[in-house]
Amino acid sequence: MDLCEARKLDAKHVFGTYGRLPVMLVRGRGVYVYDSEGNRYLDMLAGLSVNALGHCNKRVADAVKKQIVTLSHVSNLYYTEPMIHLARRLNEISGMKKCFFGNSGAEANEAAIKLVRRYHSQILRDGRNEIICMKNSFHGRTMLTVTATGQDVYKKGFDPLPPGFKHTPMNDLGALEKKITGKTAAVMVEPVQGEGGVYPATKKFMKGLVSLRRKHGIELIFDEVQCGLGRTGKWFAYMHYGVKPDVMTLAKPVAGGLPMGVMLARGKVVKGFAPGSHASTFGANPVVSAGALAFLDEMREKQLVEYAGNIGNYFMSELSGLKEKRPEIKELRGLGLMIGIEMDADAKKAADFFLENGVLVNAVKPNVLRALPPYIINEKHIDLFVKLLDEFLETQ
Repeated sequence: MDLCEARKLDAKHVFGTYGRLPVMLVRGRGVYVYDSEGNRYLDMLAGLSVNALGHCNKRVADAVKKQIVTLSHVSNLYYTEPMIHLARRLNEISGMKKCFFGNSGAEANEAAIKLVRRYHSQILRDGRNEIICMKNSFHGRTMLTVTATGQDVYKKGFDPLPPGFKHTPMNDLGALEKKITGKTAAVMVEPVQGEGGVYPATKKFMKGLVSLRRKHGIELIFDEVQCGLGRTGKWFAYMHYGVKPDVMTLAKPVAGGLPMGVMLARGKVVKGFAPGSHASTFGANPVVSAGALAFLDEMREKQLVEYAGNIGNYFMSELSGLKEKRPEIKELRGLGLMIGIEMDADAKKAADFFLENGVLVNAVKPNVLRALPPYIINEKHIDLFVKLLDEFLETQ
């Protein structure tokens, strides 16, 4: 199928909810993907942070192939070995106690909100049900998680939205504490806001959250759907701050390219769920769980968490050098391999320029270019990215 035919069929049969680029990708290998016309692209977006190991990682592929001809699906009415091993591994790595598995980041965040609300309703019975979230945040597309999201653009047309959410500016402890009332159950934060334009939390803010937790008896929910599992140079972004959440959510790379979301919790809040209180038909499906275990094995064996931090430092250093040369670059933000470039230029035009020159990247805001490359990139890939950004800014 060529691109022309794909566009016609897509327009006829698929809801037009995506602003697709004029490329039909047909295969991938490592850091590269290939389109229907045989063109090769350096993937500096990694499927929106999903393909952390690159495309078609052999360890993940082999594990999935073996599992799919052994036991593909039975539902969570039964025990399955891959799920149990995966839950144990994730809890050991994260320092959490319990896992709930779903299929996406939105499902993981939905589970986190439901856990906290049910804990306060059924265990503490204190009437607390409000969640304070950050402005500019992004937590998903379900009705509950889009309401938690701190960007109005995602909410338009979906009224009435569920009650029980407030929003406050990121990194403003004073404003946050003013929002806390006797109805507040939890504060929900992305340690690094991704869809909002790549904004890391400050250490002062994150440390302050611990004080507010202690003072007001609330839970901390950290959404690490995009920034977790090695992307920032540590297993979890919270580790940069020395602050551990009560509830944490993961997705994106966790299953090596397959769909999975995970909600993890520790402490007394784990009592919030009981049999029948929440469920997911496909959660921790054996095939996807096998992929996730292979992902964790590859990360450990290849020491990719440390590598992502080091190569991310190189990336930021090279971009900083370009910033000194190009005043159009207003700010560089991020941690590890999660980078936002704010420019006095049209980020969409920049992304199109990169595409024309064989590199995938995206405009997360009108003036912010975002890079979320696989953890296996090297210096030559970064040098190409910086060179192309320099060439684009030369034309502006």
